[in-house]
Amino acid sequence: MAQALTKIGYTQNRPKGGSSHYTFRKSGKMPITLPKGTPMGKVYVEMVRDAILEYEREQEADKHE
Repeated sequence: MAQALTKIGYTQNRPKGGSSHYTFRKSGKMPITLPKGTPMGKVYVEMVRDAILEYEREQEADKHE
């Protein structure tokens, strides 16, 4: 999932101080925080899916401008 987020423009921030989560940031978007380990819960999968769908909608809108 990290690879999918970076592919659509998010940058990964490494956890500090022993944190068990990674934070992904993209200008103008809410940060997405994912746990380091697996299995990953449904809520995290849905957050990444929503980010990808939003990216695709934005790409499609840009084509029509």
